[in-house]
Amino acid sequence: MQVLFILRAAKINDPELLYEAFQQQTAPGHADKIQIEVFKHSDKRWNRLAPNGALDQNVDEQILTVLDQLFSAQDQTTWYYESTLQGWFCSYKPLSTKHFVLLVKCSDPDKLIEEDYLQFLLHFYCHQLQMLQGTYRDALTGLYNRRAFNEKIPQLLDRGGHFQRRAINFAPTVYVMLDIDHFKLINDSKGHLFGDEVLRILAQLTSDSFRENDLLFRYGGEEFAKVLMDITPEQTQQTLERFREKIASYGFPDGEQVTVSIGYTRFDKTHSMDELIDQADSALYYCKATTRNAVHSYQDLVQKGLISMARRPKSLHIEPS
Repeated sequence: MQVLFILRAAKINDPELLYEAFQQQTAPGHADKIQIEVFKHSDKRWNRLAPNGALDQNVDEQILTVLDQLFSAQDQTTWYYESTLQGWFCSYKPLSTKHFVLLVKCSDPDKLIEEDYLQFLLHFYCHQLQMLQGTYRDALTGLYNRRAFNEKIPQLLDRGGHFQRRAINFAPTVYVMLDIDHFKLINDSKGHLFGDEVLRILAQLTSDSFRENDLLFRYGGEEFAKVLMDITPEQTQQTLERFREKIASYGFPDGEQVTVSIGYTRFDKTHSMDELIDQADSALYYCKATTRNAVHSYQDLVQKGLISMARRPKSLHIEPS
């Protein structure tokens, strides 16, 4: 089949939003008739992206052939209709080195999806995302900004049903705060342009290291926040340790070694947003006040008697970042 549509470039970095847009808007009232699969190019091959962010290498051979033959690493916004699979393939790239292809199929015999309407919907959706880009994305790093943080965290904490959860219900389980060690010294010695480059690289490494459904924020300055979904305490410690080591061993420009301090806590919906922040912040500041370049759990520190169950310990002397 020949190329069906060529769409203008759009930066998309939220597969859950893609699921929602197509399932709830493509055919209102018929979401169960729409099948959507997301494929991610990783480790030089195509993998299926599960709703929980996990990668599945068991991709149907027919689909894998289409992906390998029609979508190159540079291909960003091409649409194809594959008649043998009776589905639309859309290639898109988010704010990172990642490359995705979305497969949309309809099982309804009445053909609920019209080709021109599907094209219109994606044009409209990509345009809306581009408009939101400046509102909810940090211009320097491409991560969610503080405004997005202030809106999304209360939604995740909501217990009264004021916010409707989206089509795919991920469970937030861990809240993380991260700070670049001695960042002020980096800015003072190398200049703010160099500091900005460090922030961009760290954001890139962050995007590439965490799953698509995890929420990543630039909290402010050199501080970042994350909400990790559906993850155990053991997995959390291992994941954050791997990330810390990845940053510490990365070859930043001019041979600069950059390290990060990380504090995290359970995402407890009985807490307010301020309480959640204070807990992760306490673990982070304990790390900054002791060894730096480490990962600490708020619950573990409290259990060991190293910090109290209160706001950030005021007795700790914290030198500038």
